Parts: sequence; structure tokens; C-alpha cells
Amino acid sequence: MNTIEMQSITAIAHLRSAVMYFMDFSEQCGYSVADQIKLFHSIRPLFANKIVFLVVNKIDVRRPEDLEPEYQQEIESILKSGDVEMLQLSCTTTEGVTNVKNAACDKLLAERVAQKLKSGTNSSGTPGGRLGDVLARIHVAQPMGGVQRETFIPEAVKNLQRYDKNDPNRKKLERDIEEENGGAGVYNIDLKKTYDLADDEWKHDKIPEVWNGKNIYDFVDPDIEQKLAALEEEEEKLEADGYYDSDESVEDVEDADTRMKADLIREKRALMRNDAKMRKSLKNRAQIPRSAKAKSLSQMENALEEAGYDVDAASARARSKSQTRGRTTTRDADGDDAMDIDMSDTRQAIAKAKGRARSQAATNRLLDGVTDTTARSKADRLKKLGQKKMNRMARAGEADRHTTASLPKHLFTGKRTIGKTQRR
Repeated sequence: MNTIEMQSITAIAHLRSAVMYFMDFSEQCGYSVADQIKLFHSIRPLFANKIVFLVVNKIDVRRPEDLEPEYQQEIESILKSGDVEMLQLSCTTTEGVTNVKNAACDKLLAERVAQKLKSGTNSSGTPGGRLGDVLARIHVAQPMGGVQRETFIPEAVKNLQRYDKNDPNRKKLERDIEEENGGAGVYNIDLKKTYDLADDEWKHDKIPEVWNGKNIYDFVDPDIEQKLAALEEEEEKLEADGYYDSDESVEDVEDADTRMKADLIREKRALMRNDAKMRKSLKNRAQIPRSAKAKSLSQMENALEEAGYDVDAASARARSKSQTRGRTTTRDADGDDAMDIDMSDTRQAIAKAKGRARSQAATNRLLDGVTDTTARSKADRLKKLGQKKMNRMARAGEADRHTTASLPKHLFTGKRTIGKTQRR
């Protein structure tokens, strides 16, 4: 035996395992029976406190009964000396392979369970620790009084005869009915014949499963008529007792005030939404930032008054910051001329002599020339109609006469995929 084999055998001594020592009595392995017995005795001390099996292989060639008497005595002495059990198998004919496996597994399992029970048992013999906790949760019920209760089998099951296809009095199955009516693919099984209804004539009534997108079975109630009658009786009793004969409630002042305020709030919100829509619509005008939009003084005063602020100081400040027109900066507050200065100053005298033309008020050029409202609206409609063609043709204006190429060179050359046709 080499060092590697000896180390493997030594490792078995440190494992909770079962040791299976295979022997070949046919001596086809190259070792005689005497050598195999000698090897077992040499490594037997390593198998202390282990489950040991002496497995005889190749029993299809030679069995233990066919050994010489001296070898049989040595095998008997091995079996009697310790907890050694002999098993037999043949890998060629698979005889005894399952028995050897089951015997080794069962004995190893029983040994491990016994070790666990031993480790979890106190010196007094009662289970303790983790084993005691597990056993405390396990309860096996037993019949009271020690009565042996046998398995109950109904008489109908006991009297049930075994199905025999050749028996003319056998029970008729659905398969027999299928064969009588054309076989598979021709016969259609009737699933409604086993319905348990009050009247057998109802079995084949055509009832839709879905009606108007709803499942019929969700609305089926066998006691619907009794429940409806009870509900109608309850309604009649309530009407007779005057449950529904209540005076119309008169709206008090507080409710009326709340309703009026709610209507005002709804109206105000609708106006605000409409105003926001009007502000967002461009109407063929450029988009202006909100900070750059002009607001009239009257709009500011109305907004502040609705919010409950004093508008006098804000109005005075807005007027003082507004852009002035005319020559008010050269006059005093009373309207007197503030240019009464010494005429010896040549420059001021020249400026006084030249004077200044009167400023003209700014006007809306969109409204100039058309004073009638009807004519102005008609002019706006004609303007929109004239703009339609330019918008449709993507023109910059009335003077845009640009003509694009119908076949752009860079899009329609070199598309033949064979050869170089870029500039031909």
C-alpha cells in the first residue's frame, strides 16, 4: 500500500462514516485471498468505533461458500471479532448492489441518530438542550384507551368490481360511449349530462356566459325573488311611517352667503383663465418676455385695490417714474417759465431764440385711416386671407420670389451603386 492510499484510509478515521472493505474471492484483482485478509487485519485498528462492512464482490464468479475451509474459518473469525457485517454483490449482474447500498445507508443513519440522541440527553436520561426543545414541540396523538382503530373502507368501495373489458356486465365508461359513437374526433362529450338540477330538462338550456361585457354568473342569485320581496316590503313600511315625508329645508343666510361667494370665486377663476389664454396667444405678434411687457397704470391700480392695498402711494410713484412728454422739466410746478435768466449768456440766448417744436402724441398706426369698427374687422380678415398663401408657400413676405431646385444636385447624383457616377 502506497502513501496516498494510507493517507486516504487514515482520513476515514476522522469522519463519521461507514467503512466498506471490498474483497475479491476470484483473485482476478491480482491479490490472493490470504493477502486480502492480511491487509484487512493491518488496517483494522483504524476502523475503531466505526461501522464496518465486508463486501464480497464478483459473486457471479466465486461465492464465499466456494472458498477453501481455512479461508472460510478466517472470514468467520473476522465477522465474530467485532461489529463487522458481510454483504455480497456482483457489478456485472447487478445482483445485491441495491441491498448493499440500502444496508450501509440505513445503518449509518441509525448510528447518527443514536449519536444525536446521546449528545442531547442528560445524565439522568431526559432530553435536554436543543433536542429537548424540539421534542417539546412534537406531539404524537394516540387512540384513547389503547383501542386499535383500523382503516375505514366504505362498503361501496369493497364491493366495487374490477373493471374487465371482456365482461359484458361491466360498468359503461365514457370511453365505451365514445367508441360506440364514432370514436375520437367524431364523438363530442356531453359535459352537461351530469348537472345536478331540480329538473333534468334544464340541463341543456342555452345560457350565455357573458352578456353586455359582464359575467352572467356574477349576477346569479337563487334567492333573488325573496330578497326583492323583502326589500319592497321594507320600502312600503318606510313610506307608510312617513320616513320620506320631510319638509324641504330652507337655506339659511350663512349657506346663501357661502353659495354666493363660491359663485363669485368660480366666475373670477374663469375670467383669470380666459385672461391667461388671451395673454398666451401671440396673434401673429412676436413673443415678449413677461418682464418686458407694458402694463397700464389702471391695471396696476385695479389689481392692488382687489388685493386690498392702498393705491395712492403706488400711483404717485408710478407717475413720477413714467416718461414725461413736452417741456415740463423746464417749468416749475405752478406752470411759470423757469427760463427767466440773464440773457447775457450767449448759448442760452441762442437756445431761447430757436425754440422747440411742439411734441406730438403717439398714435396706433394700425387704427389710423379706418375709423369704422366694421371696416376695421373686414380689413383684418382680408389681411389674414392674404397671409395664408405666404404661410403655405413658406415665403418670407410678399417680395419673396425665391425658387428652389426641384432636383438638388447633392441629393440625386451618385445613386446607381455600380461604378463612379458622381460627376457624369
